[in-house]
Amino acid sequence: SDRDALVVLYSAEGCGPCGRLRPIIARVVDEYVDRVHFVEIDVDRDGDVAESAGVLGTPCVHVFREKERIAVISGVKMRSKYREAIDSCL
Repeated sequence: SDRDALVVLYSAEGCGPCGRLRPIIARVVDEYVDRVHFVEIDVDRDGDVAESAGVLGTPCVHVFREKERIAVISGVKMRSKYREAIDSCL
């Protein structure tokens, strides 16, 4: 893809903080329109993916540039924290 950054949200169905984080991440990703690709991974359905990524709890956000993990953000943070991580990839 010609996108510059990949944002991965690791979440779980019954995770309250995950529900609070989804709209925050959606708003941030929308600000970067064509420069960021977003994927959400359900750790219950895709536990092997989460485990191989080293995810220990949800919610957790990983930001990648060219397959290299640039940032790991655990829990729910301010929008600016996610923007900073994405900006560092662009």
